Amino acid sequence: MEQIIRGGLGIAALVALAVLFSGNRRAIRWKPVGYGLLLNVLFAFLVLRTAPGRAFFEQIGGGLAKIIIYASEGTRFVFGPLYTGFTQVENFSGWPYAFVLDALIPIVFFAALIKVLYYYRIMQRIVGGMAGLFTRLFGISSVEAVVTASNVFLGQTQAPLTVAPYIRSMSESQLFLTMTGGMATVGSGLLIAYAGMGARIEYVLAASIMAAPAAIVFAKLLEPETDLRGDQETAPIDEEHGVNVLDAVARGAMEGWKAVVGVTVMLLAFISLIHLLDGVIAAGSGERANLEGILQVVFAPAAWIVGVPAADVGAFARLVGAKTAFNEVIGFSALPAETLSPKGLMLACFAMTGFANFSSIAIQIGTLGEFAPERRSEVARLGLRALFAATLANLLNAAIAGMFFSG
Repeated sequence: MEQIIRGGLGIAALVALAVLFSGNRRAIRWKPVGYGLLLNVLFAFLVLRTAPGRAFFEQIGGGLAKIIIYASEGTRFVFGPLYTGFTQVENFSGWPYAFVLDALIPIVFFAALIKVLYYYRIMQRIVGGMAGLFTRLFGISSVEAVVTASNVFLGQTQAPLTVAPYIRSMSESQLFLTMTGGMATVGSGLLIAYAGMGARIEYVLAASIMAAPAAIVFAKLLEPETDLRGDQETAPIDEEHGVNVLDAVARGAMEGWKAVVGVTVMLLAFISLIHLLDGVIAAGSGERANLEGILQVVFAPAAWIVGVPAADVGAFARLVGAKTAFNEVIGFSALPAETLSPKGLMLACFAMTGFANFSSIAIQIGTLGEFAPERRSEVARLGLRALFAATLANLLNAAIAGMFFSG
């Protein structure tokens, strides 16, 4: 009962914070907000506290874990001893985990698999079903519903392609939800990478699905709809996915490879800059402060809000701080080095599963600005608020999950 009460207080605190910074409190429609909260509470309860729900997600998680094994076969063939050679070196005492090989390369295989599912129109049915549910429950336009549902599977760089012709005519509230949904969710291909870094696959999978309704809740709290223009009609992802299944595999593999290269290059820059910034802070403070300590202080209140056990507050704050200040890959990559309780691990997985970080603002300015150049400045203006809304959405899911943790 205590964790339910604490989780309820955390939900109330997050909603109150969003209302405090709302652009128009009088225009808030509370019915969709209530539906969004109820939907995620019911989903978390089914996944975490009912035997059928847990069994279902554990089965899906087991299936994804097998996919990682299948992906490793391609990695082993292409990279040979570079992939398995560390453990063969006599008296080797270093860390045998090669991040790019173990965590990132499997994205290529997963992206190809997803593209095959699109080719056979399986993913279209899933996205269309989610979009229909969102439209009925939340009263949002079909355009918003489609792009928000697509974010769960495609990520913030590809999901806007599903509604590209409509971005120019979106209201500001619709544009804001498009941005918030992109930052709150993650592309399904990266779930494999997070699992490779030590995350529980069933947690990040549940968090990824819950992020879409949570994004709608906070987007409509911070930027309520006041421009009641007519709904635009669209169909989910009707673009061509290949002339045949082999072409679909090839396209997916190349898209996955681009993601691998992008994340790798980003980490090469950001990891080095993190250490540089840490060194500057340490030198400027006479070794009395460092970046880790600052992030821990800044994000400690978030740990209390979502119900993190006292012993895990420091580690949770460091992980979520790194995720928000830099990106979630850096946060998850630090997960193995932290000693977390089972509940702390679950809450960290839920809170870090999302693209809510500062670099996502630049990504969205580039992506949405490419589709609608005349709205690039508007995207830039809304960037920090979208980041704030997406961060609240990720923390909300952690607070809800904490209510139903059973060990």
